[in-house]
Amino acid sequence: MMPVQPVFVHGWGFGPRFWAPVVDALGWTDGCMLDLGFLEQGTAASAALAVQRLQAVQVPGRAVLGIGHSLGFLWLAQHMALSAQDRLVGINAFAVFAACGSFPSGVPVRVLQRMLRGLSGNPEKVLADFCSQCGMQGVPGVPNASNLGMGLDLLINGDVRPVLAAKASQYGILAARQDPVVSDAMTTDSFVEAAAVQWVDGGHLLPQTNVQACVAFLRAARRTMEQNVK
Repeated sequence: MMPVQPVFVHGWGFGPRFWAPVVDALGWTDGCMLDLGFLEQGTAASAALAVQRLQAVQVPGRAVLGIGHSLGFLWLAQHMALSAQDRLVGINAFAVFAACGSFPSGVPVRVLQRMLRGLSGNPEKVLADFCSQCGMQGVPGVPNASNLGMGLDLLINGDVRPVLAAKASQYGILAARQDPVVSDAMTTDSFVEAAAVQWVDGGHLLPQTNVQACVAFLRAARRTMEQNVK
């Protein structure tokens, strides 16, 4: 049987520890946790280093299960090779975030640009305001303004709808009905394959607040892969 390699990528403003409740509940010991460097962790971390780690696990004879929360899904969709045996799943995810002519349900670009300006003067406040919007008390760590800015650039410019359109059978989404960051319209407009989206009650931090639903979703995704790559 071809081995399945889970790869976890956190969202904007968080780090790998965001996944701890889900990973502990899953009991998987083979997960690869990528770090986009949004928080100061005491070790070097950035999107560029994360790309290198992702490339290192995408090798012949191994199927990759890419698991992204929020921006993490967008990032994975941009960087995964997504070969025939691979699968990409997202939680609180989207294929494009910023509003544009073909995606009017997105977040206005001016909101993201205001956050970018705020990072240059008071990144702590920008991160705290975002965490508050998510319904989180406090912040998960010390912000790295440079890497957070790169993340906002991705949110402003990223659009993986063409990628997903060509891989309609290889992705799945767990979405929340009460998500204050990713609206229902953003979800349905991002993922035209309605069957790919599972809905649950909850907010933007499902891996923290609805661990059971996330675990069931991820176990099902991995089970499907393992059946297909025998």
